[in-house]
Amino acid sequence: MLAPMALRRPLPLLVLATLLSAGTSAVHGPAGAQEAPPPPVDAAGKPTDASTPAYLEALDLQRRGRYQAAQKAFWKILEEHPQSVHLREIWLRSGWDDTENHLAGVEVLHESGPAARRIDVSVMGDGFTVAAKDQRLERDWAELCLEVLWSEASFDVYRDYFNVYFVRLVSEDKKINPQLTDAQKARIEEKNKRRAKKRKYDYETALDCKEAGPQGQVMADRDKVFHWLGAAAMDVPGCADDGLVIAFARFGKLGIGGGGVANVGRPDKSITVHEFGHAFAGLLDEYAVNPNPPMWAVRAANATSDPEDVPWQHFLDAKVKGVEVIEGGATFVKGVWRPARTCAMNAAGATGYCPVCREANVLAIYRYVSPIDTVSPPPETELRVTQGDDTLLVVTPMQPRGHEIAVTWTVEPVAADAPGPAAAGGGGETLDLPWMRGGPRWNRGDRHREDRSALDEPPAGAPSDLGGRARTKRGEPVRHELAAGRLPPGRYTVTATAKDPTEWVLRDPNHLLEERRTWWVTVLPAE
Repeated sequence: MLAPMALRRPLPLLVLATLLSAGTSAVHGPAGAQEAPPPPVDAAGKPTDASTPAYLEALDLQRRGRYQAAQKAFWKILEEHPQSVHLREIWLRSGWDDTENHLAGVEVLHESGPAARRIDVSVMGDGFTVAAKDQRLERDWAELCLEVLWSEASFDVYRDYFNVYFVRLVSEDKKINPQLTDAQKARIEEKNKRRAKKRKYDYETALDCKEAGPQGQVMADRDKVFHWLGAAAMDVPGCADDGLVIAFARFGKLGIGGGGVANVGRPDKSITVHEFGHAFAGLLDEYAVNPNPPMWAVRAANATSDPEDVPWQHFLDAKVKGVEVIEGGATFVKGVWRPARTCAMNAAGATGYCPVCREANVLAIYRYVSPIDTVSPPPETELRVTQGDDTLLVVTPMQPRGHEIAVTWTVEPVAADAPGPAAAGGGGETLDLPWMRGGPRWNRGDRHREDRSALDEPPAGAPSDLGGRARTKRGEPVRHELAAGRLPPGRYTVTATAKDPTEWVLRDPNHLLEERRTWWVTVLPAE
């Protein structure tokens, strides 16, 4: 169902650009030679006007799953309040620019911690209309994404390193755009002149998914993917932090992955693990169909054009079962070598990664997430405690499933006039880079870019048995504590080192599986 024609006319580009960049601000023109006064705001500082009650009612309808009723309510606001301060959000939530494509809300599918300390992945669908049955199907497919990801062991063990969000999109049409030449389109247009029922080949969908590649693999428009991802942050701040998306198309087949986006059709098959391996861990294909050799050097964790210098040599040295040097990879039959005969990056029927790809995936996880989740008190300030008091230094590591992060403590006496805690810690701050044009600033897994050379050497001081695993109740996260008041009077650095002992990673040159935190502690004698 289309909105009234007066509301479906495309906005002038300048006005549209203003709307999409205005945030929640009103779009007011000048009043004579004077600027319009700023709109009123509510107690939370958000703009409000006469349209606000109706906007909140429409938003409530959408959040309660009444998507068609919400869409009509939003359109009614546009009729009655064309200068609403909520204009930008209304267009995003109900359809704009002559289409019904819109955002219908964001739901948390899996939450394990704050977005800033987790890998944030959003799943979104293309080709699902506003009809209730379509929206139920889209939600079901979003759940399938999780089921398939957890079927790969390295995602399952580290699932609590992830937050996964469902960005609910509504598309005007259901089908994806076919791969047609200009000549084929011209023939359809010519035949359409003689048809009562026109054949459609240019479908309006939220992600503009198209057939692409030699096998008609589905691929979404990246600009639209990140447009909706940015819009989703209106509802759930943090869901867009890492720019990672699984985009599933209702009538798509196979998929294409890379640069943070995994495109798939129905996501209940291992193709989802395959494409997310491209998008997240930078893995290459391990199948071989192209008879021509590559025209460039190939080198990734799981593929190389130099069989004498393979990136997985450490697996060969360790004689890991199933790891070889096999010709055929990165789609090429000749000139590229891969590490295994069976892998999700090879045959779509293999749900799991080979040992080489699994190591690469775990390292990719630790490019985003430190093995230390939280510490207390903050290491940035020097502590002064009295001998015998109950001050605790606390480390809560991340919580993989099936094993624990190992935490060890070292203590080093320091001079009373030694420089303080400004230089303490292990690993620098995570870089914050604006990766995508027009998008938010995303953390794209940059721990490996930090100067981590200090971790090449053991921490200063001697191992201490004052620290250990704390007693916790069932269901509480594991934590480690050191009683600072049990140290003799003096000044010390106390360092906690957390390291993941997983057997899946044989080589970690950037110490991604390791992190340190150092406190400066002055212990005063008891009076």
